[in-house]
Order: sequence, then structure tokens, then C-alpha cells
Amino acid sequence: MAVVIADAGPLIAFAKINQLKLLPALFGSVLVTKAVVDECLQGKGCDVDLISKALQSNELQCIDTPDFQSALSRSLGLGEQSCIEYALQTENETLLIIDDALARKQALRLDLSVVGTVALLFAAERKGFISSAEHQIEILRESGYRISPKVVELLRS
Repeated sequence: MAVVIADAGPLIAFAKINQLKLLPALFGSVLVTKAVVDECLQGKGCDVDLISKALQSNELQCIDTPDFQSALSRSLGLGEQSCIEYALQTENETLLIIDDALARKQALRLDLSVVGTVALLFAAERKGFISSAEHQIEILRESGYRISPKVVELLRS
């Protein structure tokens, strides 16, 4: 089974719709680097509380931020860089959960597998974990999370 590692953006998105439990339901084990944890736990609010609880209950497993050995784009955030770097350093097949377009492009250039929040919501719907991916996407949009209508259309079919 592949190692699954999540970036902050998707974790925050799933927390916004109170669906963090979908990640372990879909994958069993989901890793997050310390850099991603630090990014997610900044500030206060329901999102922060839900992510903190998921870490405490081991629904999300925190791992050390890897030492950087690869020349990654300086435009990426530390969390995104740490996810990609971890994937490059592990000997196991990896799946990166990343929404940021630049980070996805960088990961794909490095032959890494990526998936985003919207695709996972449709996967959760197909598996019967949620009744409507599009309803969850609408809640995300209402909370200010940007989701391209083109992405939704592509994944709907």
C-alpha cells in the first residue's frame, strides 16, 4: 500500500466541512510532516481544533520534516516542500494530497502521484462515505475555499 502524505490546504479544507475522518476512511493511515502540522495549527478556530484532535487520536500521524536534499521551487511553502521531499526520500510508493497548483506541477514533474480535495470528495461519495461530494464542495466554496468549476466538471464525469 502507498504511503499517503497530506499538505495543509487539503487538511484545512476537510476540517472546514468537518470531514477529516474521510482521510483515514479512504486510506487508513495519513502522514503529515511537522512543517504541515505547524502551518495547520496556527491561529484559533474550529479548523485548528479539529486538526489537533485528529493528530491526538492518530487519525493523522505527524512525522518529522525531512532534511531537504532536492532543489524544489522556492515559491512553494515549507509544508508543500516537506511533503514533496518526504515523498522523494521514501522508498515506498507515495500519494500526495495537495491542492496548490504550483506544488502539484512540481510533484508531477518529479513523477510523484498527486490527488486533491475535490477528487477525494468524489471518491468518498463513490464509496458511500458521504452522500454528495458536490454539497461538500459548495460548503467549501461558501467558506472561501477556491475550487475551479472546471475541476469539478472533470471529476464529476
